[in-house]
Amino acid sequence: MCRRDHIGIGIPQHPVPGSPDAAPLSKRTAAVDIIICVHNALQSVVVCLQSVIDHTSTPYRLIIVNDGSDESTSTFLRAFASHYECVLIVNSEALGYTKAANIAMASSRGDYALFLNSDTIVSARWLDKLLECAESDNRIGLVGPLSNAAAYQSVPFTKDDTGRWIENRLPGLVSPGQADEIIESLSERRFPRVPFLNGFSLLATRAVISTVGRFNQNAFPYGYGEEIDYCLRARNAGFELAVADHLYVFHARSASYGPDKRIALSAAARPQLDEIHGAAVLAAARESLYRNPDLALIRRRFAEALLMRDVG
Repeated sequence: MCRRDHIGIGIPQHPVPGSPDAAPLSKRTAAVDIIICVHNALQSVVVCLQSVIDHTSTPYRLIIVNDGSDESTSTFLRAFASHYECVLIVNSEALGYTKAANIAMASSRGDYALFLNSDTIVSARWLDKLLECAESDNRIGLVGPLSNAAAYQSVPFTKDDTGRWIENRLPGLVSPGQADEIIESLSERRFPRVPFLNGFSLLATRAVISTVGRFNQNAFPYGYGEEIDYCLRARNAGFELAVADHLYVFHARSASYGPDKRIALSAAARPQLDEIHGAAVLAAARESLYRNPDLALIRRRFAEALLMRDVG
């Protein structure tokens, strides 16, 4: 179990922006394995881990996979795991995100497994809000939050005029924690059902893992596409997928692999997904996400709230 204090292991400190922890939503008893796969990008990793330590209440266990990172990142992770008593799995060479995530999944024993990218920033009560969504309906098997950069879960905008995904930079005076507070204040907790979720922050129930198994590392060895495949497999098995529309998790995106490789991997995943699940199925799923009225509502409200802050 990870202790909650400030990371101080021989590198510069990176305070995480955000608001103080508020009162808990409810007493949580479910155990969660938080899985973070790391490949370089040390500065993003430090900020991510600091935010997890600062804003996550027990019970939880942190499982970190060092997937062939450079020496500076590896040194930090060894020190971190020793200091915080976390599980550290080391791949001597980079196997790719999907294989790394599957290795961690095999070590997971909690009621839930949460796959969190190492370039994210979480805020107060984030895990409790994900679980509130998951436990609102026993048919839900997978849950994801809103974000600045998470495809159809992005707020306030998803794509630009050219069809490229938008990263939605926050206004200068709005921190990730404050953005989360705004989202929570605007949300009606509709927990919209969707055909698939973005993998940057993906909560899976033990029932899903037991039924669906692991990510498809043969078709998607380096990530990008593996979460969509997993979500569609979960839906086919009878589980529902929901967005925690009262939670915002900041996502830097492409910290480990860079934007060019991300675009290449995404492009390579699309024909694989079409072959496995059918192009028509994928097209219908994307259209459903694009036109989801509950997601459109929270995006519009968030855009208006940010505009009011800029005007003010």
